Amino acid sequence: MDPITIAALLSLVGAGASGAQSAAHGGNFLTGDPGGFSQQDLMNPQQQQLMSQLLGGLGAPTASSLEYIQKILSDDPEAFADFEAPFKQQFEQETVPMIAERFAGLNAGSSSAMNQTLGEAGSNLSTQLAGLRANLKGGAMQQLQGLMGQGLQPTFQTSYQQGTPGFLGALGSGLSSAGGSAFARLFGG
Repeated sequence: MDPITIAALLSLVGAGASGAQSAAHGGNFLTGDPGGFSQQDLMNPQQQQLMSQLLGGLGAPTASSLEYIQKILSDDPEAFADFEAPFKQQFEQETVPMIAERFAGLNAGSSSAMNQTLGEAGSNLSTQLAGLRANLKGGAMQQLQGLMGQGLQPTFQTSYQQGTPGFLGALGSGLSSAGGSAFARLFGG
């Protein structure tokens, strides 16, 4: 067999294989698959459901959580009052009576030393509450950034699938290649 015939037969076998592959992927055996864009989900269904709930599927609870975060970040006194209440209550019910009891045992229940000690304890409470408030604001900021970051992540990926030539395209390519070789042999030298 001459090389031209072998090249033509090989191109037919290749055309048949690519055409069959094209047909298996939804293309046409004869004309091939034109290719195109497709989208793939980056999250499984459970992740999609969770994201939907986080970003609005919960309705009122999400709105109230975001409202609370906004109050904390805007230094709303009402938001901090609820946070500080247990600390102030503990101070009034435990710390103040303990100081008063210590000075009453010394018969100095109304002394300036007792008032000074109460003032220092109150100052310490204020300093501790300010630190806790700053930590609360930092945590609220991290929560907000986390929610925003989750909402900004892509949920799908777009890709391009290159087309396949099909039987006729591969046949034409093979014949033109074989014909070009034959033409070159005949007239080239």
